[in-house]
Amino acid sequence: MKTLIALAIVLSATSQAWAAYPWSPQERPADDAAEQDAPLESATEADISGFIIDNTITRAGHDFARYLADARRLNFPDAAYNLTVRERPSARWGNLVWVENEGKTVYRQFLQLRAGNVQEVAEQAAAFIHEEVQRVKLRALLADDFDLAKDEF
Repeated sequence: MKTLIALAIVLSATSQAWAAYPWSPQERPADDAAEQDAPLESATEADISGFIIDNTITRAGHDFARYLADARRLNFPDAAYNLTVRERPSARWGNLVWVENEGKTVYRQFLQLRAGNVQEVAEQAAAFIHEEVQRVKLRALLADDFDLAKDEF
């Protein structure tokens, strides 16, 4: 019963707050003429780039992703592509870490848990990944695929 009363209070406060606006959100006037003439961008385009998404599990994986981001930011500040760092931990073999760009794996490495060289490995990986992404982009530009869809080869 108390939950229903609290919900009713929140709903009435919300409706009173919307009533205080001089216009509805759909009827909001444009701030300037340039905003009215600006073309709408498609929702599929990436507006911002240069992100590294950390989907790792262990501390070693998080450290690798952090050092990779630092090395990339320091050495390749104009890199306009997003990366995803993934990890599969294993007590026997070490942590398998791989990095994806646009759904394709561009780097894969086992990280040994006892080795303290995660920063060095991540710095080398940043250089390799940057070269590999540039190579893939160049290969896509030079590929003769007029009769195939992009995912068919």
